Amino acid sequence: MSRIVASGPDAPGSRVDGNGHRPYHFSPLSQDDRVRKVFGLSDDAPLPPVSESSLAVFFGYLCQHLSLPFEGLYCQNGGEMRQLIHYLQVTQLIDPRQARNGCLQGLLCRAQNHKETREIPLIEVGVREESPNCQLMDDYAYWFVNCHV
Repeated sequence: MSRIVASGPDAPGSRVDGNGHRPYHFSPLSQDDRVRKVFGLSDDAPLPPVSESSLAVFFGYLCQHLSLPFEGLYCQNGGEMRQLIHYLQVTQLIDPRQARNGCLQGLLCRAQNHKETREIPLIEVGVREESPNCQLMDDYAYWFVNCHV
């Protein structure tokens, strides 16, 4: 059974299943199964927590399956309740074994807009539902949000 969550990272209208997981665009059971596939886990295995080693596994999977470059949206907080939406091109995933951000931000990507190239957390990049990368990005976000310790 699902319920509507009112606030916080569980944005208004988000659904939470009976296990407290927040699905994104796709059904939670198939999302769990797809994430298990990333890690080579059996159907009944729990999803692994976010760690340096599990990020490295997801990085390898995304490198094999994401179509790069791809268009995305990035919302930058400008302070004082000001947010800027940037359209950008994600051009590269950054190997978490070489990045020094630990697990806090998850995987990083290199993205460029018309002004600059920057490194941003992949979890903060949105894609259109019709993008061939939408399901992969949703599965990564689902795992990162629900399994981050």
